Amino acid sequence: MEAMRAQNEKTVAAGNMKVNAKGDVVKRGQVVQTAKERVTPSYTKVTQVADASLKKPLRKEDTTVAVPKTAPPVPVEAEMTTETVKVRDDGSKYKEIVSPTGDIEVKEIDTPVVVTPKTSKKTSKKTKRPSV
Repeated sequence: MEAMRAQNEKTVAAGNMKVNAKGDVVKRGQVVQTAKERVTPSYTKVTQVADASLKKPLRKEDTTVAVPKTAPPVPVEAEMTTETVKVRDDGSKYKEIVSPTGDIEVKEIDTPVVVTPKTSKKTSKKTKRPSV
């Protein structure tokens, strides 16, 4: 393949670009501009990059924020809450308090004090082993 390219490098390629196999611009069989001369300007061109900020400069008016006056917030406790007294299977009572936000709080009412009897000192029976 390389041999065929070298053999035809001066022949004008098919198409409308008028270049030979090496990429040189050809007119009437003569090389007008080499491939290197053709691409060098685009590689050596220096483009300027802007250093400017895209943000607008801040003004004093932009930094102050007007806060609209509103009524003071109503405490959650002042809104309607629901309290229900319930009894468990074991007989203990509790109060279920439902707040307006949906929170449920449970408070024990008259919780009976269960006293467990203490047992006296444990006595263990030690058996004597017969000595051999």
